[in-house]
Amino acid sequence: MNSPALTAWRQRLSPEWALHIVGLGVAISLLGDLTLYVVLPTHTKEAGIVLANVGLMLSANRLIRIAINGPLGVLIERIPRRRIAVPALFFGAISSLLYTVPGFWPLLIGRLLWGTAWAGIWLSASTMALDLSTFANRGRFVGRLQMWFFLGSGGAALAGGALTDWLGYSAALRICSGITLIAALLWLLLLPETQPAHPSRSPAAVPSQPGTPAPPPSKRLPLATAIALLGVNWLIFIGILGAVLPLLLEERVGETVRVAGTIIYLSTFTGAMAAGSQALGLLASPLSGWLSDLTGNRWRLVIFALALGVASMALTAGGKGIVVVMAIMLSSIATSVLQTQVMTLVGDYAGENNRGRILGIINTIGDGGSAAGPLIAYALLPLVAIGGLFWLATGILLAALPAALWVARQEARGLRAAEVTPHPKPLPHKEGGA
Repeated sequence: MNSPALTAWRQRLSPEWALHIVGLGVAISLLGDLTLYVVLPTHTKEAGIVLANVGLMLSANRLIRIAINGPLGVLIERIPRRRIAVPALFFGAISSLLYTVPGFWPLLIGRLLWGTAWAGIWLSASTMALDLSTFANRGRFVGRLQMWFFLGSGGAALAGGALTDWLGYSAALRICSGITLIAALLWLLLLPETQPAHPSRSPAAVPSQPGTPAPPPSKRLPLATAIALLGVNWLIFIGILGAVLPLLLEERVGETVRVAGTIIYLSTFTGAMAAGSQALGLLASPLSGWLSDLTGNRWRLVIFALALGVASMALTAGGKGIVVVMAIMLSSIATSVLQTQVMTLVGDYAGENNRGRILGIINTIGDGGSAAGPLIAYALLPLVAIGGLFWLATGILLAALPAALWVARQEARGLRAAEVTPHPKPLPHKEGGA
C-alpha cells in the first residue's frame, strides 16, 4: 500500500484534507470503547463479570497507557507517524472483538489491548494535527481534531446503545469491530505522512503570518498548570461521569423515558445522552479554537471552561430529571474547551522536535486521572451515593480555579506587553557598499 504513485498522491493532500482523514479514523476507532462504556454497567452478565469488576474494566485501558504514553511519545518524534497510527487502528478493531468473549480475562486483555491501541491512535493523531498547523491556525486545527473526537464519542455512544438494545451485547460489539477494521484499511491507503523533514527547535522557528501574534516563549509553569488541569478534566468528566452515567440516569431519570409518546429504554437513552452532550462538545471545540486564534489568549477560555464545569457538577449533584440532563450537556462544553486549549498550548510552547514527548506526558497525566475516576467512583458509591460523588467533583474543580486564574493573569499581562512593545525600525539601506 506504499507504491510511489500512491505515496506521492497522499503527500499532495492539503493540510485541511489530511486533517479530515486523521480525524475520521480517530472518530471510528472509538466505536467499541464507547459502546462498552454505555452498556457494560448494565450488561455484566453477558460480559461474564460481576458489577464490582466494572470499575477495573473501564480503567484498565488507561492504566496501561500511563506506562506507555511517555515512551510512545518519544518514539513518535523519531519515526514516521504512519508506522504507529495505522497498526494501532488495526489493534483497536481486534480489541472490540475480544469484548465479545465472555469472562474476566478476555475482557481485561481486550481493554489492555485497546489502551495500547488508543495511545498510538491519539498520540499520532495529535502530533499530526500539530505538524499540519501553524501558530496562526493552530487553535482551529486542534479544535477540528477535537471535533472529530467528540463526533466519534457521541456517534459511537448512540450507535452502541441502540445496537445493543436491538441486537444484543455481543452482536453490537462485533459490528463495531468490523467498522473499525474498515477504517484501519482506509488509513493504510489514504493517511499521509506529516513528519517534518527538518524539525524546528522552538516555537519561534515557526513563521507566523502577518497580523497574527508571535508565539509565546516556552514557559514551564503555564504548561505544567495546563497539564494538571487536563488531568482534573479527565478525572471528573471522563473518569467519574463517564463511568457512572448509566447509574446516574437510572437513579435520577428512570429505567425508561417517555418522549413524544415513545418509550426509550435505559441503554438507548444513555447512548442518546452521551451523543447529545458530545454534539455540544463537537461544536464547542472548533469554536473555542477559532476564538483562541482570534484573541491569542488561550487561558481566558480555560477559566471559562473551569467555571462552567463547577456549575455543571453542582447541578448534577443536586438535580433530578431535566436538570441532570442539562448539567451533563454543559459538562461536555467544559471538557471540550479544556482539551482543545491544552493541546493548543502544547503547540505554542513546544518545538516540532519535542511535541510528541510532551503530548505523551499530557496523556499520561490525563490517563492517570481518567483511570482513577472509575475506581474512585465505584469505591465511594456505597459511602456517599451519587450526589456525594458529584459534590466531591465540584470541590475538586473549585480547588483548581485559583492556580488557573493566576496563570491566566500572568499570560494576559504578557500579551498586553507584547502589544505595546514597539518593533525596531530597519536601518536605512545605503547604496554603494559599507
